Amino acid sequence: MRRKILGLLPLIAAVSACAGSDTRYPSLAMRSFEVNPPPSGPAQPPAPTRRVVDSATLATMVERAVTANTGFTRQQTDAARLARAAAGRPVESDARAAALVAMADLAAQRGETTSVLADLDELVAAASTTFAPTQEIETARTQVLELVNSQDAAMARLWETMGQ
Repeated sequence: MRRKILGLLPLIAAVSACAGSDTRYPSLAMRSFEVNPPPSGPAQPPAPTRRVVDSATLATMVERAVTANTGFTRQQTDAARLARAAAGRPVESDARAAALVAMADLAAQRGETTSVLADLDELVAAASTTFAPTQEIETARTQVLELVNSQDAAMARLWETMGQ
């Protein structure tokens, strides 16, 4: 019998915990901000921007890519000469080291072109979230992408010439 009483003690404690005072619970009465909304009313979302970038900015970006491509083309001639000289040479040779430095310079020049492409990709994303027209941006992006693709192909040919 004593065990039964001891077994009921936790149940009695739990039930008595529910019989607390009414003042411990929050009131369900309307609060002041629920009765009187703020004077300005609900916040309105900002109006979407219809234009992300203008034509002059896009032209400047394409010009940056064209300038970087011109530098790439200028360096490509020297890199091609060095790649031919390094063909079939061991990895430790000076000819191979010079060709690798020239390839690194080309990669850096390509990086300037791909930087413009990344900026244009960012503009396309921004325009798509604001429902702004993207045709001009896509046209500029296509022009820059063609430059990047030609640079990639040139570098692949040089690596092939070197034997990598």
